[in-house]
Amino acid sequence: MRLLGVVELGQIVEVIWVSIVAGVGITAIFSFVVLGSARSGEARRAGRPAASVAYALLAALCLVAFAAIVVVGVQIMLSKEA
Repeated sequence: MRLLGVVELGQIVEVIWVSIVAGVGITAIFSFVVLGSARSGEARRAGRPAASVAYALLAALCLVAFAAIVVVGVQIMLSKEA
């Protein structure tokens, strides 16, 4: 691969695509947390307990996934050698 200064072009491309995938993925997962929370409240107020529980479960699962991804990301950043 061609060198741009000290960093190889392949490494730069890898950082770009991983950043795009992570940014879109983490944003999408957290948007499901917000969606599930809002719809759960709406369903509860409308007297639909089954839908309320389903949306609350969606929000909870996505929140756990979001937290796990953040923890893994921080762990990867801290474990990288200089």
